[in-house]
Amino acid sequence: MKIREKLNQLKTSLGLEPKPLPEVTKPVKKEEVVPPDIQADVDGIYRVPDVPTDEPEIITEPIDEIVPTESEKEDMQTEVDEGYLQYSSEVVGFENRELQWNAYRTVLSYIDSNDVLDFGCGRGDMYAFCKTEEPFNEQEFNYTGVDLNEQMVKLGQDIHEDINLIHDDWFQLSDQITAEWAVNAGSCNLRYDADTVTTDEDYTRNTIKTMYNHSTKGVILLLASSLIDIEDGLVNHNPGSLFNWAQQEFGNVALDHSVGDDVFCLIIYK
Repeated sequence: MKIREKLNQLKTSLGLEPKPLPEVTKPVKKEEVVPPDIQADVDGIYRVPDVPTDEPEIITEPIDEIVPTESEKEDMQTEVDEGYLQYSSEVVGFENRELQWNAYRTVLSYIDSNDVLDFGCGRGDMYAFCKTEEPFNEQEFNYTGVDLNEQMVKLGQDIHEDINLIHDDWFQLSDQITAEWAVNAGSCNLRYDADTVTTDEDYTRNTIKTMYNHSTKGVILLLASSLIDIEDGLVNHNPGSLFNWAQQEFGNVALDHSVGDDVFCLIIYK
């Protein structure tokens, strides 16, 4: 007797009705659900169709160029000109800001006070240098500048509210205007005056005499040297000739050509 039949007899004798076992059938294979817009190809493989995309718009017509009006051009040019005049080193005779600052640093390194009269001050950039560069900014400078260029003087007054700039020919400067040191950082290297009779040498000598008369301690000039034969468009000065003249004229004079091959400093003490 098979084991299953024996189990059924035992359950019957115990009053337990055997329950029929569930009929085992083969699993039903589910059909694959396919979106209606996807169709099988000849090989029975379902492939996702290409999704159409919008083609980018291609502009074939030329875009109109934005052309400023004459008034706008004038306004833009005015802004450029004003910025150039206010901040460019070239406007005041220097190739770049580094050379300009080095010139001021050289001239001021000889003085022993903070009382300065700047001949050929332009916009008063030496004043800005003294306020920002160490060690000169460690003390308050009593600065006065004089220049023949009225536009430069007005620009300097606009830039620095507390600056003392004088628009005048330094040969006509009032005797009341003095300082301990009269300085000239390259202003004799270019001629801005309309005098076509006075030679460059005499112009420089007259300037030195004027500076001497407006100082109480001495005079310092940074001058372009004629010892270097270059075409730089500057008034170049013979250091030996100028030193000999100053020595005879004032007595206590020093000349320093170590500041550069193309420039030298003339220092006159009172």
